[in-house]
Amino acid sequence: MPAETMGVRGRWPEAGHTYLVAGPLWGTVGAPFYPSHEFAIRSMLDLAGVNSDSVVYDLGCGDGAIVAAAARHYGARKVVGIEQSNRLCAIALAKTRGLRNASIIEGNYDDVDLSEASVVTLYQSASENARLKGKFLRELSEGTTIVSHDYGIPGWHPTQFCTFKDHRRGYRVIVYVMGSQTPGQGT
Repeated sequence: MPAETMGVRGRWPEAGHTYLVAGPLWGTVGAPFYPSHEFAIRSMLDLAGVNSDSVVYDLGCGDGAIVAAAARHYGARKVVGIEQSNRLCAIALAKTRGLRNASIIEGNYDDVDLSEASVVTLYQSASENARLKGKFLRELSEGTTIVSHDYGIPGWHPTQFCTFKDHRRGYRVIVYVMGSQTPGQGT
């Protein structure tokens, strides 16, 4: 199987089984899906300061784990997950079923206006984060928090940078606040 069509294995904890996401993973917007561990999700949402006033957008929401957590456990006012894979959207929709403050958009996040977001979460590659800088500068307001799992936004200075180790895996959570050390806005 060519590299660009290989599947990625992941765990769907609620179902208790492994699933395979097949299809094109490279050459499209974003990065291959790799599920975030629950501890990483909690760390991201805690460091972003998600609360009942938050409007959270998750770019490339994958299986919807961040969307479900922000809506269910943090009580965010509105949570929007954007995912282009219809298979992952189906999983995300199942995880968020019954949550009135959560929605999943099947589509390309480049086509979605982020201007109402107070928090943006992402788990993309460094090159994809670099590509997203223009969108962030155009659409996000000063004070909007961007929280990235593992990969920074090249050329921007984070307001928080935390490294965690949970069981077998280490990971990083990098926080940016628009207007605070982001070129093109504020200082």
